[in-house]
Amino acid sequence: MSDDRRWGFEDAEDWEYDSGRAAEPSAEQPLTGADPAGVVTVTVSPTAEVRSVRLTPGWRGTVDPRSLHSAVLAAANTASIRALAAQAEQEPPPPQYNPAPPPPLTSPEDLARLIDAAAADLDGFTRQLSAVVDHPVPAHSGGGHVRGSAQRGRVLSLELDADWAAVARDSEIESELVEVLRLLRGLSVPGESAQTPTSPAITELTALVSDPQRLLRGLGLVP
Repeated sequence: MSDDRRWGFEDAEDWEYDSGRAAEPSAEQPLTGADPAGVVTVTVSPTAEVRSVRLTPGWRGTVDPRSLHSAVLAAANTASIRALAAQAEQEPPPPQYNPAPPPPLTSPEDLARLIDAAAADLDGFTRQLSAVVDHPVPAHSGGGHVRGSAQRGRVLSLELDADWAAVARDSEIESELVEVLRLLRGLSVPGESAQTPTSPAITELTALVSDPQRLLRGLGLVP
């Protein structure tokens, strides 16, 4: 006697299982930006690090090589804006701050010296940060055909050798473009270590301010 019972999953197609697996989000989804004509596509990471630059095959039939720099500029900044928007949608992780207990203060003079040291460290940090974020930084490719400037991660200008762009292979142009865009990003955006001023004096003073009783004792206001 044959068993004709069916369990309901015999006819399921492979694509049904594949589609379920494909729905899982990628851990780091790249973002792209393109110029209005769709000639240039710039791909960046969610943190706006430049991954690639791609030229549409036959792009010279759409854009004059003398105007290619404008298309690249538009694509690069569009990709950066998308990355910034994606970062804004993500909830930032809670701050991790667990400083070691500072040594005891024995006099108001100790506190004054600590404040002076922290102020000097903060002033140095401010000068270094200002040199990065408050002024445009230049960069050029190793081949010498592409150069540009950027400030705070935004590409302000790009220049390409139009005669070279008119005859060079797309891969050569893409290589020099991505080189310059990566340099501009790295030079115009502070690293993680520059996001928050840190030094032994600043850490100690921060911990002291969070302990009012100890601060008052250091000022000689309470025994």
